[in-house]
Amino acid sequence: MLTMPTRPPLLGALSFLVLVTGCLASPLVHPRAAEELRRGYAHLQAGDGERAEVAFEHALEFAPDLPEGWNGLGVVARSRNDADTARERFAHAVRLAPGFAEGHANLGEALLTLERPGEAIEELRAALRIDPDLAAARQNLARALLHEGLVDKARRPGSWGEARREYLHLLESLPDSPAAHADLAFMDYLSGRFAPAERGYRRAADLAPSSDRLLGLCLSLVRLGRCGEAVTACDRCLDIFPSNRACLASRSGAEVCRDEASF
Repeated sequence: MLTMPTRPPLLGALSFLVLVTGCLASPLVHPRAAEELRRGYAHLQAGDGERAEVAFEHALEFAPDLPEGWNGLGVVARSRNDADTARERFAHAVRLAPGFAEGHANLGEALLTLERPGEAIEELRAALRIDPDLAAARQNLARALLHEGLVDKARRPGSWGEARREYLHLLESLPDSPAAHADLAFMDYLSGRFAPAERGYRRAADLAPSSDRLLGLCLSLVRLGRCGEAVTACDRCLDIFPSNRACLASRSGAEVCRDEASF
Protein backbone atom coordinates (compact mmCIF):
# COMPACT_ATOMS: atom_id res chain seq x y z
CA MET A 1 0.00 0.00 0.00
CA LEU A 2 1.30 3.46 -0.92
CA THR A 3 0.61 6.52 1.20
CA MET A 4 0.62 10.19 0.30
CA PRO A 5 3.61 12.47 0.98
CA THR A 6 3.34 14.28 4.27
CA ARG A 7 2.50 17.96 3.95
CA PRO A 8 5.17 20.34 5.26
CA PRO A 9 4.60 22.15 8.55
CA LEU A 10 3.30 25.69 8.21
CA LEU A 11 6.11 27.22 10.24
CA GLY A 12 9.63 26.81 9.00
CA ALA A 13 12.50 25.55 11.06
CA LEU A 14 14.34 28.76 10.25
CA SER A 15 11.78 31.10 11.75
CA PHE A 16 13.18 31.12 15.27
CA LEU A 17 16.67 31.90 14.00
CA VAL A 18 15.64 35.36 12.83
CA LEU A 19 13.64 35.94 15.99
CA VAL A 20 16.67 35.26 18.15
CA THR A 21 19.26 37.20 16.19
CA GLY A 22 17.16 40.31 15.64
CA CYS A 23 19.22 43.43 15.01
CA LEU A 24 20.97 45.86 17.29
CA ALA A 25 19.94 49.43 17.96
CA SER A 26 21.19 52.52 16.15
CA PRO A 27 24.26 54.29 17.63
CA LEU A 28 21.91 57.17 18.46
CA VAL A 29 20.16 55.04 21.10
CA HIS A 30 21.06 55.58 24.75
CA PRO A 31 24.26 53.54 25.31
CA ARG A 32 22.85 51.70 28.30
CA ALA A 33 19.77 50.72 26.29
CA ALA A 34 22.02 49.38 23.53
CA GLU A 35 24.09 47.46 26.07
CA GLU A 36 21.02 45.86 27.64
CA LEU A 37 19.70 45.02 24.19
CA ARG A 38 22.90 43.14 23.37
CA ARG A 39 22.66 41.32 26.68
CA GLY A 40 19.05 40.38 26.02
CA TYR A 41 19.83 38.76 22.68
CA ALA A 42 22.83 36.98 24.22
CA HIS A 43 20.58 35.57 26.93
CA LEU A 44 18.12 34.41 24.27
CA GLN A 45 20.83 32.62 22.36
CA ALA A 46 21.89 30.95 25.60
CA GLY A 47 18.30 29.81 26.17
CA ASP A 48 17.68 31.98 29.24
CA GLY A 49 14.35 33.63 28.52
CA GLU A 50 13.92 35.04 32.02
CA ARG A 51 17.23 36.93 31.94
CA ALA A 52 16.49 38.05 28.38
CA GLU A 53 13.12 39.47 29.39
CA VAL A 54 14.67 41.44 32.25
CA ALA A 55 17.41 42.80 29.97
CA PHE A 56 14.91 43.95 27.33
CA GLU A 57 12.72 45.56 29.98
CA HIS A 58 15.81 47.31 31.35
CA ALA A 59 16.67 48.57 27.87
CA LEU A 60 13.16 49.98 27.51
CA GLU A 61 13.51 51.85 30.79
CA PHE A 62 16.28 53.87 29.12
CA ALA A 63 14.56 54.06 25.70
CA PRO A 64 10.79 53.27 25.88
CA ASP A 65 10.35 53.56 22.11
CA LEU A 66 13.19 51.20 21.21
CA PRO A 67 11.67 48.82 18.61
CA GLU A 68 14.37 46.21 19.06
CA GLY A 69 13.51 46.02 22.75
CA TRP A 70 9.85 45.35 21.99
CA ASN A 71 10.92 42.82 19.38
CA GLY A 72 13.04 41.06 22.00
CA LEU A 73 10.11 40.91 24.42
CA GLY A 74 8.05 39.42 21.59
CA VAL A 75 10.66 36.71 21.09
CA VAL A 76 10.50 35.90 24.80
CA ALA A 77 6.72 35.59 24.60
CA ARG A 78 6.96 33.27 21.56
CA SER A 79 9.49 31.10 23.38
CA ARG A 80 6.76 30.61 26.01
CA ASN A 81 4.17 29.79 23.32
CA ASP A 82 2.27 33.00 24.10
CA ALA A 83 1.51 33.99 20.52
CA ASP A 84 -1.04 36.67 21.44
CA THR A 85 1.42 38.61 23.59
CA ALA A 86 4.15 38.09 21.01
CA ARG A 87 1.90 39.51 18.29
CA GLU A 88 1.14 42.60 20.37
CA ARG A 89 4.83 43.24 21.06
CA PHE A 90 5.94 42.69 17.46
CA ALA A 91 3.10 44.91 16.22
CA HIS A 92 4.24 47.65 18.61
CA ALA A 93 7.80 47.29 17.33
CA VAL A 94 6.80 47.83 13.70
CA ARG A 95 4.53 50.73 14.60
CA LEU A 96 7.57 52.39 16.15
CA ALA A 97 9.80 51.48 13.18
CA PRO A 98 7.92 50.62 9.96
CA GLY A 99 11.24 49.81 8.28
CA PHE A 100 12.16 47.15 10.88
CA ALA A 101 12.36 44.03 8.69
CA GLU A 102 12.83 41.51 11.51
CA GLY A 103 9.85 42.96 13.35
CA HIS A 104 7.60 42.43 10.31
CA ALA A 105 8.98 38.89 9.87
CA ASN A 106 8.34 38.04 13.51
CA LEU A 107 4.87 39.56 13.43
CA GLY A 108 4.10 37.46 10.36
CA GLU A 109 5.29 34.31 12.13
CA ALA A 110 3.13 35.09 15.17
CA LEU A 111 0.10 35.65 12.94
CA LEU A 112 0.68 32.28 11.29
CA THR A 113 0.72 30.68 14.72
CA LEU A 114 -2.60 32.39 15.45
CA GLU A 115 -3.99 31.02 12.16
CA ARG A 116 -4.35 34.43 10.54
CA PRO A 117 -2.56 33.61 7.28
CA GLY A 118 -3.85 36.52 5.21
CA GLU A 119 -2.44 39.11 7.63
CA ALA A 120 0.71 37.02 8.07
CA ILE A 121 1.40 36.95 4.33
CA GLU A 122 1.22 40.74 4.16
CA GLU A 123 3.65 41.14 7.06
CA LEU A 124 6.08 38.63 5.58
CA ARG A 125 5.94 40.40 2.22
CA ALA A 126 6.64 43.67 4.01
CA ALA A 127 9.70 42.14 5.69
CA LEU A 128 11.06 40.93 2.36
CA ARG A 129 10.51 44.28 0.67
CA ILE A 130 12.83 45.73 3.30
CA ASP A 131 15.34 42.85 3.42
CA PRO A 132 15.08 40.25 0.62
CA ASP A 133 17.63 38.01 2.36
CA LEU A 134 15.53 37.26 5.46
CA ALA A 135 15.46 33.51 4.94
CA ALA A 136 12.96 32.74 7.71
CA ALA A 137 10.47 35.27 6.36
CA ARG A 138 10.91 33.85 2.86
CA GLN A 139 10.32 30.28 4.02
CA ASN A 140 7.31 31.17 6.15
CA LEU A 141 5.79 33.16 3.28
CA ALA A 142 6.32 30.28 0.87
CA ARG A 143 4.76 27.79 3.28
CA ALA A 144 1.80 30.04 3.98
CA LEU A 145 1.16 30.25 0.23
CA LEU A 146 1.63 26.48 -0.13
CA HIS A 147 -1.00 25.83 2.54
CA GLU A 148 -3.30 28.44 1.03
CA GLY A 149 -3.26 26.40 -2.18
CA LEU A 150 -3.85 23.16 -0.27
CA VAL A 151 -7.00 24.37 1.48
CA ASP A 152 -8.41 26.32 -1.50
CA LYS A 153 -7.98 24.45 -4.78
CA ALA A 154 -9.46 27.35 -6.74
CA ARG A 155 -6.55 29.52 -5.60
CA ARG A 156 -3.94 26.78 -5.95
CA PRO A 157 -2.45 27.78 -9.33
CA GLY A 158 -1.80 31.35 -8.20
CA SER A 159 -0.79 30.51 -4.63
CA TRP A 160 1.52 27.69 -5.65
CA GLY A 161 3.02 29.68 -8.48
CA GLU A 162 3.93 32.42 -6.01
CA ALA A 163 5.10 29.88 -3.42
CA ARG A 164 7.38 28.27 -5.98
CA ARG A 165 8.98 31.60 -6.80
CA GLU A 166 9.56 32.30 -3.11
CA TYR A 167 11.22 28.91 -2.61
CA LEU A 168 13.48 29.53 -5.60
CA HIS A 169 14.39 32.93 -4.16
CA LEU A 170 15.18 31.18 -0.87
CA LEU A 171 17.50 28.79 -2.67
CA GLU A 172 19.36 31.75 -4.16
CA SER A 173 20.45 32.72 -0.65
CA LEU A 174 20.45 29.22 0.89
CA PRO A 175 21.07 26.70 -1.90
CA ASP A 176 21.38 23.84 0.59
CA SER A 177 18.06 24.44 2.35
CA PRO A 178 16.55 20.96 2.77
CA ALA A 179 13.15 22.42 3.65
CA ALA A 180 12.95 24.40 0.41
CA HIS A 181 13.92 21.37 -1.71
CA ALA A 182 11.41 19.16 0.12
CA ASP A 183 8.54 21.66 -0.11
CA LEU A 184 9.11 22.19 -3.83
CA ALA A 185 9.13 18.40 -4.25
CA PHE A 186 5.85 18.14 -2.32
CA MET A 187 4.16 20.59 -4.70
CA ASP A 188 5.67 18.83 -7.71
CA TYR A 189 4.38 15.45 -6.49
CA LEU A 190 0.82 16.67 -5.96
CA SER A 191 0.96 18.33 -9.38
CA GLY A 192 1.93 15.03 -11.03
CA ARG A 193 5.49 16.16 -11.78
CA PHE A 194 7.16 13.05 -10.42
CA ALA A 195 10.62 13.47 -11.99
CA PRO A 196 11.33 16.88 -10.36
CA ALA A 197 9.65 15.60 -7.19
CA GLU A 198 12.11 12.69 -7.08
CA ARG A 199 15.07 15.01 -7.56
CA GLY A 200 13.84 17.43 -4.90
CA TYR A 201 13.12 14.76 -2.31
CA ARG A 202 16.47 13.07 -3.00
CA ARG A 203 18.33 16.35 -2.54
CA ALA A 204 16.45 17.16 0.66
CA ALA A 205 17.02 13.66 2.07
CA ASP A 206 20.72 13.82 1.27
CA LEU A 207 21.03 17.19 3.02
CA ALA A 208 19.00 16.27 6.11
CA PRO A 209 17.29 12.86 6.19
CA SER A 210 13.79 12.75 7.61
CA SER A 211 10.98 10.23 7.38
CA ASP A 212 8.88 12.67 5.32
CA ARG A 213 11.63 13.28 2.78
CA LEU A 214 12.56 9.62 2.40
CA LEU A 215 8.88 8.69 2.12
CA GLY A 216 8.43 11.30 -0.61
CA LEU A 217 11.47 9.92 -2.44
CA CYS A 218 10.10 6.38 -2.20
CA LEU A 219 6.67 7.39 -3.52
CA SER A 220 8.12 9.47 -6.35
CA LEU A 221 10.28 6.55 -7.48
CA VAL A 222 7.25 4.24 -7.53
CA ARG A 223 5.35 6.75 -9.66
CA LEU A 224 8.30 6.77 -12.06
CA GLY A 225 8.31 2.97 -12.22
CA ARG A 226 11.70 2.75 -10.50
CA CYS A 227 10.38 0.37 -7.88
CA GLY A 228 13.65 -1.29 -6.89
CA GLU A 229 15.08 2.12 -6.03
CA ALA A 230 11.86 2.89 -4.17
CA VAL A 231 12.32 -0.15 -1.94
CA THR A 232 15.84 1.04 -1.16
CA ALA A 233 14.55 4.53 -0.26
CA CYS A 234 11.90 3.07 2.05
CA ASP A 235 14.51 0.77 3.61
CA ARG A 236 16.66 3.82 4.31
CA CYS A 237 13.69 5.47 6.00
CA LEU A 238 13.09 2.39 8.16
CA ASP A 239 16.77 2.12 9.04
CA ILE A 240 16.63 5.63 10.51
CA PHE A 241 13.00 5.59 11.71
CA PRO A 242 12.18 1.90 12.37
CA SER A 243 8.64 2.49 13.65
CA ASN A 244 7.46 4.80 10.86
CA ARG A 245 4.20 3.26 9.63
CA ALA A 246 3.98 5.30 6.44
CA CYS A 247 7.41 4.15 5.29
CA LEU A 248 6.61 0.55 6.25
CA ALA A 249 3.33 0.58 4.29
CA SER A 250 4.92 2.26 1.30
CA ARG A 251 7.80 -0.21 1.33
CA SER A 252 5.27 -3.04 0.97
CA GLY A 253 3.68 -1.27 -1.99
CA ALA A 254 7.06 -0.60 -3.58
CA GLU A 255 8.05 -4.24 -3.11
CA VAL A 256 4.86 -5.43 -4.87
CA CYS A 257 5.56 -2.96 -7.69
CA ARG A 258 9.15 -4.25 -7.99
CA ASP A 259 8.10 -7.89 -8.01
CA GLU A 260 5.38 -7.29 -10.61
CA ALA A 261 7.86 -5.53 -12.85
CA SER A 262 10.19 -8.52 -12.71
CA PHE A 263 7.69 -10.85 -14.39
